This record gives sequence, structure tokens and C-alpha cells, in this order.
Amino acid sequence: MKNLKDHEAFIGLRAQGLSFDKISQEINVSKPTLVKWNQEYSKEIANLIFFNSENLIEKYRLLKIHKMEALAQTLSKVLEELAKRSFENISTKDLISIAFSIENKLKENLSGIECYTGTSESFFDDENLPKEKTVSILY
Repeated sequence: MKNLKDHEAFIGLRAQGLSFDKISQEINVSKPTLVKWNQEYSKEIANLIFFNSENLIEKYRLLKIHKMEALAQTLSKVLEELAKRSFENISTKDLISIAFSIENKLKENLSGIECYTGTSESFFDDENLPKEKTVSILY
């Protein structure tokens, strides 16, 4: 029987989507044994795939938040510069265009953000099951 380290390595590599052939080469375990382990550890593999996906989603959310913060800071600088300038200058037109463009980017990034406010029941539902209510960010 292989050691626990080989089992853990298999679970990790399988959760990354590696084939049995590649895993066999990596940890030096026969393919039939890996197929058996795949059945034996299917829940652990599925859980690791889930947690890896959750980590990626969280990283994406953080990147999106940082992107929104950068866009908001840039928009603020453009608006400050616009406030200093007269509208007789041709570059003002360009700054207004930039401001609208950045504002549209912020709107795009805010479009999927919702706040879950709890559950409510609808009188008109056939099954009368609780339904989640959401409030979207209005821009």
C-alpha cells in the first residue's frame, strides 16, 4: 500500500485536472491503482475542486474591487482637472469624454452587485416557498 503522501498528492493533482497517465508519471503509481483511488477519494477530489474554485472566485472579486477603486480614483482626478479648466479649451472635450468612459466602466463593474435582504413569501406562488429578495446597487 502506498503512503499517505502519495494519496494526498493524487487528490491534489486530480483536483487540478491532471490525467491518470500524468499523475502516474508524477507520483510513480500504476494507472489501475489511480483509477481505484479516484473512486475511493471522489468526494475529497470534488471538495478540493470546489475549494480551489472558491479561491479563484475570491481572487477575482478582489481584483474586481481593486479595478473599481482604480477607476473611481482616475475618474476623481479627471473631474478635479475638469473643475480647474475652462470649457473654451479643446482638451476639455477630451476630458469630458474620458470622464464618461470611466463612469461607464464603473457602471459595468457595479452591475452585478446585490445585497441579500432576507426572505419573503409571495402570496401568488403555487408552493408558497420563501424567496430571497435582493437589492441592486443603483448608479
